[in-house]
Amino acid sequence: MTTNDIHDARQLIAEINVPTERPRWAWWAPGDATRYHVTLINAAPSTTMVGTAPGGTFRALVITIDLFTSRPISIVIPRPTDDENRYTAEEWVFRKFPGGWWAGIRPLLAALGWTPTTDRDTSYRSTDHRDITTAQSDPDAAR
Repeated sequence: MTTNDIHDARQLIAEINVPTERPRWAWWAPGDATRYHVTLINAAPSTTMVGTAPGGTFRALVITIDLFTSRPISIVIPRPTDDENRYTAEEWVFRKFPGGWWAGIRPLLAALGWTPTTDRDTSYRSTDHRDITTAQSDPDAAR
């Protein structure tokens, strides 16, 4: 685990995407004036869920801000199940994730391959806020 801020999405994913007994995390500072605490989790279904849940493990990115306050804010972003629900600004809005987080988190989703193949740019783009604003203004287009 690192305590230094990481500014490159591929480097951050490489840092936390190492199978270990303990979750690995890193500080993500993409350039949007926010510092995110990021971890990648794999969760196996419980014995009561075996046979009722889709096979395999549940993989998700867990992002937290305000980690050192009495009320940290976290979101859990599950791995897309297929090409139809890869993350776009519209999918982000449809899933009711905080719009202000999109530009900062999108590079990590791209580095994981969780965005459409046409959007795998892992650089922070301040212009991403336009996509999320457009998606929020037309929620019917979100799907």
